[in-house]
Amino acid sequence: MSHGFIDSPEGLRYAEHISTPLRLFAGVIGLAMLLIPVPFLLHAHLGLPWWQLVLVALCVVFPGLVGLLFLTIALGRCLRLHFDTPRRRLTRNSRFPLMTRLAFVAYSQVEPPTLQERSSEDGPYFVIRLGVRGERPMHLGSFERREEGEQWRGRIAGQLQGEDSADSL
Repeated sequence: MSHGFIDSPEGLRYAEHISTPLRLFAGVIGLAMLLIPVPFLLHAHLGLPWWQLVLVALCVVFPGLVGLLFLTIALGRCLRLHFDTPRRRLTRNSRFPLMTRLAFVAYSQVEPPTLQERSSEDGPYFVIRLGVRGERPMHLGSFERREEGEQWRGRIAGQLQGEDSADSL
């Protein structure tokens, strides 16, 4: 999954993105998972012992749920944020296959962003932690260098304080 910050005249924007090949891969896995129950359904009958019927039910339900999860990943849109400075609100948008979630958060509800260091087997990386009162914090970006993360953290802080994005360049 990739991410991107964009500085536009309407305010700072952030969008995560899942590549098309990864979406296709998740979609194929999801559809394949929905085919797993077919042999179980073809060979099941009411003459089987109860415990075998329970196993058949598990072999039908579990792959179906996992298949739906993968299809949701393939069809869903990742997080999008718009820091709307003139209106003093954060617009959060995410879409799932059957519904869209659009939320407006006043800047007064948004906590100041912080930069957090994380570790992986490839080495350390940095994410911006953006909290909203009463909700789980969002972790934005994945920066290899602390300086780049600090730059975007400062830009977000500037947007929340009402500075014009051109002034923070």
